[in-house]
Amino acid sequence: MNAFLRAIVRLGLNREKIAVLGIRHGYRGLARTARTVKGDGEALVRLKHAIATHSGRAGLINEQLDIIQMDHASVSGIMGKGGTILGSARCLEFHRKEVREEVIQLLKDLNVRALVVVGGDGSLTGARLLAEESDLRVIGVPGTIDNDLQFTDMALGVDTAVNTLVWAVDHFIDTARSHRRVMVLETMGRESGDLARMAGLASGAEMIITPEPGALTDEDMKNLAAKIEGAMTRGRGHAIVLVAEGVQFDPPQKRNRAYVLMDAFQQYFQRPGAPFPDLEVRPSVLGHLQRGGHTTPQDCILAARFADCAWKTIRDASGKSGITALRKNVVEIVPYGAPDMPEREVFSREMDRLHEDLSSW
Repeated sequence: MNAFLRAIVRLGLNREKIAVLGIRHGYRGLARTARTVKGDGEALVRLKHAIATHSGRAGLINEQLDIIQMDHASVSGIMGKGGTILGSARCLEFHRKEVREEVIQLLKDLNVRALVVVGGDGSLTGARLLAEESDLRVIGVPGTIDNDLQFTDMALGVDTAVNTLVWAVDHFIDTARSHRRVMVLETMGRESGDLARMAGLASGAEMIITPEPGALTDEDMKNLAAKIEGAMTRGRGHAIVLVAEGVQFDPPQKRNRAYVLMDAFQQYFQRPGAPFPDLEVRPSVLGHLQRGGHTTPQDCILAARFADCAWKTIRDASGKSGITALRKNVVEIVPYGAPDMPEREVFSREMDRLHEDLSSW
């Protein structure tokens, strides 16, 4: 997101010659500011004065100011940094239409003509509502490591998260190989298995478990354990298992997926007459480790391409609101509510088959 922020600000200032405002904490910052100046002309004048006199880095360090006029220095040196210097926050009150109406009025009072929203499904839903309820040009940009937005091949942050996962697997392999262990690592991804799928292919993980095939039964988990055990009888010395956080169980379980699988695997390996009764299973939930770290070059390039597409759409007199999407290596604008790309499902199945062929022992 920082790489995108740098690109959208620099293109606005350098190419379009248009001032760019940064919104701290997303919709929450907008809603809070709109509530402060609602119906108060003097408060609006004070806000405009604060924005004008606290631009760039001065605005970023002023925690009382949610709307900041960005300059070149304010986005200098941030491209490779994870997270977002503007901050991010959930805003449940944005579900209320009257709150969105206040935000729309605030943006009009500030002479804002276009709004660019970067985020996942929730952020883009808010962007769609603003586009429908106002005459603003609202451009959504997919930014989520889950890669669960099916209208684009890739979202911002996915490549960085995959690289982080591969780094993590490389470190877990050292212990797994040394101690002849099965490591079960739980990844993020919500209801999508793409993150685990891509990381598994790139890291050489021996098993990938994704939510798409459906809920795992006790029999399914026994079959997975038998597959690991069978490979070890043929010479494999360890196993890395990646399980996506969206995987469900039948019957349902409340614990983390990695720990449910650990118990099922351990029970299978320790059954009477098992060939490896001492085989140990170790679970780890990688969690928010995946959301940070140094941004990869591929994500920086995609951020610049999305920003370029956003600005072209904003300045196009005949253009409409929409979302930037990467499709077959072409960045384009698609409408809000665009249908899922059937190619995504086909691609996922192909990756599953490819991993199966690569990981078999």
